[in-house]
Amino acid sequence: MFKLLADYSVSKRVSGTLMDTKQKKWLWISIGLSIVILLVVMILTFNENTIESLKNLNPWFLLLAFSLHMTAMCIWALRIQIMCKSLGYPVPLWHCLNMICAGQLIASVTPSQIGGEPVRIHELYKAKVPITDAMIVILIERLMDAVLLVLGVVVGMCLFSIAYSNEEIPGMVITAAWISTGFFVMLLTILAMLLSRPQIIRKIVFKIAEFFTKKWDSKKIEKLTLRIDETINRLYMTFETFANRAKIGLVFGFLLTILFWACEYAIASVLLIGLDYPPNFLLSLVFQLIIAMILMIPTTPGGAGVAEISYAAFYSLILPSAVVGVFVVLLRLILYYSNLLIGFVASFLIVRREATNEVVEVEPKEGEAI
Repeated sequence: MFKLLADYSVSKRVSGTLMDTKQKKWLWISIGLSIVILLVVMILTFNENTIESLKNLNPWFLLLAFSLHMTAMCIWALRIQIMCKSLGYPVPLWHCLNMICAGQLIASVTPSQIGGEPVRIHELYKAKVPITDAMIVILIERLMDAVLLVLGVVVGMCLFSIAYSNEEIPGMVITAAWISTGFFVMLLTILAMLLSRPQIIRKIVFKIAEFFTKKWDSKKIEKLTLRIDETINRLYMTFETFANRAKIGLVFGFLLTILFWACEYAIASVLLIGLDYPPNFLLSLVFQLIIAMILMIPTTPGGAGVAEISYAAFYSLILPSAVVGVFVVLLRLILYYSNLLIGFVASFLIVRREATNEVVEVEPKEGEAI
């Protein structure tokens, strides 16, 4: 069942070449929304000081910001490789990097940027990782991101509230940020409770399956039920493996998660320095954590439009209006448009491999014949 889902995901979602008409439409909508909002922001903030800011832009800091983004992608790939290796699957680092880049393209056309997960699961399967184990690796890396995001927001908001208690930042912004923090802490707590209770997961999955199989005959339903039960058992067995003999993968995975987000969230401060403004590390970190939570809410494809508006709204609190538009454009060029470009290239490599029936070269597992 999951093999079929994975094979379907690559044929329908991996790249621009294989995207169906609907997905291509969402890609253009995503790009169109982003461009329109960026143009509006630039028009509303453009004046003679904007031109001066562009002249003063230090290209070396722009290059450093882009390098940080690429470094973050490599760290992400290393995280997946180490987590797979802790389970006994030697997935090549280049393969991990390519799957992440390809997933970035699909993420740009899906709400909450969740479209990259099926691509990564399929590519891990192509590297001889069983589907259920691949799903767990991808699920756990997302959970790591969520845990770090929530912890970062809580700690950051505490420091933020103390450092800016003199009303330098509007109280409404701080209140809204705390409400958002509480909401996502609650969601993470509920998710953790569900994952610790397999029987509840079974009931939910069986209810969903029952809804879609009302017209199936009893033998077919029984067969599906057995597969679902086996898959859930395998998922929890893999969870237990991570908690025991593969816990080194969790430890290094979480450390790499911290490094990944440190690189990503440093980009905005590097751009501020490049524009000859203070980096405002704490404020910038809190702004980006809040924006990350906003983008988790399913709204537009890839959060296009919402991201631009959010960055403009928050950074206008610490930047002159003439610079806000330039800053948002540069930030989105690095965090969004570069992802589209590398995503197209990575997807092309996958499509070419699939078309020529190439096999992903992996090292044999320990004790396995070559």
